[in-house]
Amino acid sequence: MFYSIEKRADGLVDIWLTPGKTVPFFLSSGRVEISVFTWAVRGIDPNDPQWGGDLERHIRESYYSWLSMAEEIEV
Repeated sequence: MFYSIEKRADGLVDIWLTPGKTVPFFLSSGRVEISVFTWAVRGIDPNDPQWGGDLERHIRESYYSWLSMAEEIEV
């Protein structure tokens, strides 16, 4: 279980979750292109009372719930 909390200029945070996945694409030229995907929950208020005053603890204790809320993003 790994995560990163990234602060935004608007006071909210984005939570980046892993594990990610790598997907190879085989091109007709014989080359292989690789896309990397990860998951994120964007626009979270870190001071929201539902986190019990400790967003990081909440993420650690409810990691799979956070994953189920996340959107898959190609990076």
